Amino acid sequence: MSRYKHRLMLVIILAASGCSTQYITAPLPMPTKPDMPVYTDADLSCLPDYVYRWVAERDLAHRRYEQRLEAVIKSTWSAHGL
Repeated sequence: MSRYKHRLMLVIILAASGCSTQYITAPLPMPTKPDMPVYTDADLSCLPDYVYRWVAERDLAHRRYEQRLEAVIKSTWSAHGL
């Protein structure tokens, strides 16, 4: 009798735990983008070439990071048909 109860309890636990996990994500809002300063070539002409390149690479890395974050936020929208 104890063996039967043990097996029955095991079956109930496995059945209950298998169908109770469901995650629901809420769509994330898109934050407003900050206003970034705009520089002309004349503004940066006093910089050495290597510093100009650093600034350009930093801006490009920032832009790519921003695009990745936007993609993550927009992925939460598709789950809800937005």
